[in-house]
Amino acid sequence: MNNKQNNNLKGQKMEKLKEIPKWSRKYAQNRMLTNLAFFIIYVVLFLGISAPPYFYSMLFKNDNIIVKGICLIVSLSFLVFLLYISVPKWGGLKLWRWIDQRIYHEGNVSIPDSKQMEKTKRNMGKVVPLVFGICIICTMILCGKYIPIEYMQPISAIYCVPFVIFLYIRQRPKYGPLMLLWPILYAIHAILIVAGVPIVFTKDSGLVSLNMFIPTFGYGLLTLIIIYLYSRYALKKLKGVTRMEGDAADGD
Repeated sequence: MNNKQNNNLKGQKMEKLKEIPKWSRKYAQNRMLTNLAFFIIYVVLFLGISAPPYFYSMLFKNDNIIVKGICLIVSLSFLVFLLYISVPKWGGLKLWRWIDQRIYHEGNVSIPDSKQMEKTKRNMGKVVPLVFGICIICTMILCGKYIPIEYMQPISAIYCVPFVIFLYIRQRPKYGPLMLLWPILYAIHAILIVAGVPIVFTKDSGLVSLNMFIPTFGYGLLTLIIIYLYSRYALKKLKGVTRMEGDAADGD
């Protein structure tokens, strides 16, 4: 083998070696199956909180204290569990680790925060969520009376989209740019409603709650599924590159 062929082989190996950190980073940024599991848990809990009062109002026109009490207990039970897992120090971190250990058998991987990102988290980690919460409360108070319920989603997009983008910037480089798919879809949905596209459920249909459920949970679920599929693709590429490098080493 002449020197030229030798140099070409070395160059090809170096290019392959460069792909290992690249695909490792992409895999680490998109390990979202635990997030997907948590997301489904949150959806079930929100449904458990809201469904009993809704069905009670639909099925029982007259006041039924026993059924109302049962519905209240069920809703409060789901609410208590939601609060329990929403606070990391209480049960959120324990549940996260329990799910993560059972889903990912290939081990743990994460990307640490930079010093600048840690500083940003300290400075803005409390103010922005507070403003976001105030916006949600104001929307709920004004919706129906001052804001048509059909336009609740476009109004919420004004603060939801920037907030999710802020969360993405705040979590970089831990998460990849695919996280931005949700705010993009949410913003497009809001624009279509304002433009007059008939994608809004009216009060008469009895499905008005879907106006928020579909763009919020539907696009969120779609985003997490896409991110998860990409993480598996990245892991497949990473395994392929490392296997090739291992075979090359054995051959040498």
